[in-house]
Amino acid sequence: MSAVATLPVHRLDAAVYGRMVASGALEGEPVELLDGVLCEMSPQSPAHALIIQVLTRHFAAAEAWLRVQLPLEVASDSVPEPDLALVESKPSADRHPTSALVVVEIAVSSQDIDRGVKARLYGGAGIPVYWIVDQPARLVEVRTRPTADGYAVIDAYGLGDTVPSPAVGVADLEVDSLLG
Repeated sequence: MSAVATLPVHRLDAAVYGRMVASGALEGEPVELLDGVLCEMSPQSPAHALIIQVLTRHFAAAEAWLRVQLPLEVASDSVPEPDLALVESKPSADRHPTSALVVVEIAVSSQDIDRGVKARLYGGAGIPVYWIVDQPARLVEVRTRPTADGYAVIDAYGLGDTVPSPAVGVADLEVDSLLG
C-alpha cells in the first residue's frame, strides 16, 4: 500500500470550490473538481486544440448555448470543465449550469478519466448525449441512455463513419473531417 492511500483527504463541495475560484486562489491553476477532489487537467496538445476548434465550428449552428471549456456543476461535489457542452438556456451569472444536452470530451491522454469518473458524473446528471473523441484511436464514442453509473449505450464511430447529429441545428459529423 502506498503512503498516499493512507493519507486523510479533505473533500470539497461545489460551494467551497466556487468560493475558492471567486477568491482567486486557483487563478492560473489547471484544475477541476471531480468527486470532491481538485484534479489537474491535462495540458492541451496541438491535436487537442485543433479538435476543439473543428467541433466549435461544427456545433456553432446548434439551437442551444455552446460552451467551450466552461464549468458544469453536475453534482454537489463535482464541477468538471468539458471541452464542449450544449446547454438548453442562457447560463446565469450566479451559477454554472447543472446539466447539458450534449457534452464532449477530447481524449488525447485522459481516456481513463473520460470513460470512468466523467462518464459516471455526466450520466448521473442525466446528460442525454456524451461524446468522447479519442484522438489516438481515431474514434468518436457516443454514449446515450444515461444512468446513475454512466451510460447504458455506447456506440463507436471510426474513420469512414458518420456520427448522427446530437442536437437540433447540428449536422451529422463525418469522423474523417475531425480525425482523418
